[in-house]
Amino acid sequence: MNIKSTLTICALAVLIFLINSCNSGKTEKEINTPTGSDLPPSLSSASERVVQVKLSAKEQNELSIQTESVKSSLVDYEITAPGVVYPAPDHVSIISTPINGQVISIHANEGSWVNKGQELFHIQSLEFGTLVSEYLQANAEESFQSMRLARVKQLVEETISSASELERATSDYQRALASQKSSYAKLKAIGVTDAEIETYRSDNNFDPTLKIYSPITGIIESNFIELGQSVNALENLSRVLDIREVLIRGYVSPGDAPMISTGNKVFITKREQKEDDLLATITSINPGLDEASRSVVINILLPSVGGWPKPGENLRLTIVSETQKEVIAIPLSALTYDGNQAVVFVKKAEDIYEKRPISVEEISDNIVFVASGLYENEKIAVSNVFSLKALSRVDIISEE
Repeated sequence: MNIKSTLTICALAVLIFLINSCNSGKTEKEINTPTGSDLPPSLSSASERVVQVKLSAKEQNELSIQTESVKSSLVDYEITAPGVVYPAPDHVSIISTPINGQVISIHANEGSWVNKGQELFHIQSLEFGTLVSEYLQANAEESFQSMRLARVKQLVEETISSASELERATSDYQRALASQKSSYAKLKAIGVTDAEIETYRSDNNFDPTLKIYSPITGIIESNFIELGQSVNALENLSRVLDIREVLIRGYVSPGDAPMISTGNKVFITKREQKEDDLLATITSINPGLDEASRSVVINILLPSVGGWPKPGENLRLTIVSETQKEVIAIPLSALTYDGNQAVVFVKKAEDIYEKRPISVEEISDNIVFVASGLYENEKIAVSNVFSLKALSRVDIISEE
């Protein structure tokens, strides 16, 4: 073997040795890499481990943790919602003038109590005088045609007049009667009473003054005109409120809406205080969302007590509802959070409490409705929950 061949063999041997050395180092590094099981407890997934708090005898005495058994049942709970008072339907009236004219008399001022049918305003109007004149003319024509028809009928019976004369007289009478009914309807449409119309028929001289009456009993909230003011037809004159019955509209969040129904009890209080509340029931529920508040509107009709509540007032509504299915409900005092996860502490022994993650369906005032994570007859801590939470964190840190 020559020197060149020998050098080539040596070079190949050195190259093979270097490659084997690199592969051996890489394998050793991969074996020494820590796995997920080597992570500290604080970084492990909560779903993969159960956290328990073991209390010493001293801690048991100091904390004196109270517990309650978990039960599944139909639970009454309360929904709090804001409410606004409005006049009840048929208990508010806008009074307007039906014709053009001038206000010559005001018989009730703002704040005055008025009865249904009481005179409020006098409107002097030439247009009203024309309507009365048309009625009197139509009434006179109807009387004349009625008597003429009776004479023609008698003449026809005596074969003095022809049947065509009777037909013509009948047609004239029907036209006169229609005109009289039309003019009568115009007077009634602007609020003239039958007694006034009868007065116009018996009195040759009448004052073209329209009397405007209150359509309901209540209080004059506002007068929109002044004495001597000229007004146009359909112009508002006054607003009357009867606050002996009011409508309260409550605004419930869409999430709470499925839990309420017509007939549920409602406690009504002033927003700044909770005493002296009124008890009512939900009268109706609007089917859609209110566009302004994006809430479900409930309606409550109730009589006011001592003039309260008043229209325009803001109130607090507490709706007492019953869930439509059996649910697990626990006191709010049992609930705490570990980050964003809701947790409770389940008693496993006299000195051991398990930190249990749960899924919360809804929280209403002092009650938590649990969707999953708890079972009937389990006992949960309802006092010193934050102390148990702190001890559970100490145990996790000690494990690390």
